[in-house]
Amino acid sequence: MISYGWLFFNQLLFHQLQPVFFLNRLDLSLNIVFLAGIQKALINNYPLQLVLDLLFLLMPFMLLATVNKKGQSYIAVLTCIFNFVYTLLLSSFTPLSISGFAGWILLPWIFVFRSHTGFYYSLNSIRYLFLLFFFSAGLWKIRTGAVFNTEQMSAVLLLQHAAYLVDAPSDWFTNCVNYLVIHKQLSFLLYLLVTIAELVFVIGFFTKKYDKALIVIFLLFVLFDFILMRINYFPWVAFLGCFWFAKYSEPAVEEKQV
Repeated sequence: MISYGWLFFNQLLFHQLQPVFFLNRLDLSLNIVFLAGIQKALINNYPLQLVLDLLFLLMPFMLLATVNKKGQSYIAVLTCIFNFVYTLLLSSFTPLSISGFAGWILLPWIFVFRSHTGFYYSLNSIRYLFLLFFFSAGLWKIRTGAVFNTEQMSAVLLLQHAAYLVDAPSDWFTNCVNYLVIHKQLSFLLYLLVTIAELVFVIGFFTKKYDKALIVIFLLFVLFDFILMRINYFPWVAFLGCFWFAKYSEPAVEEKQV
């Protein structure tokens, strides 16, 4: 609900954007969606834009209403597919990245299974996927050699905020960015800390003992990313529920102990 509210507040929903063009990219899933021609149907079609925006808001509530009821699995699958298509389209009409909507796409899969055992394994599967996302991001920085380049963070800051730096040269945020760009050792230290934080998530593959610490690390990462990079990864906070509830034992194991 908060994530949807952020989109609404920033006028990033279809009926607010009133899109007139879309951008394609090297994405097999997006191109499959484009084959249906829905991207062209959206342009200058306010009723369709409004319907899709409302469904994007209501589908999670429909799923919530059907939990432990007949039809839960079908609504969960439908929600996943709809959210995937909707966010693919939204990312083609706006600067928003599809990666920011991973929670919308993946988390409904947890509710595909109605049994306690199915819920347990689906929740833990999403947890492992999240660990893979984060850990692989750290590995990629090593693979590309970025983590060994002391000027990497300074370059990233300039590239990320180029338009802002030109538009508001005397703004406090511009001064902060310029300071970090000039003092490349400090900015590199921040980049190194982020890389280490991402690599630390490998611990989660072997034990759930430190899940609370991983939750804190991720919250700090999201806050840091939003303040310094102006990238909104707050929707990913929903994944932390998988870490919080993963501490419980498998239902079958609990039954045997009783």
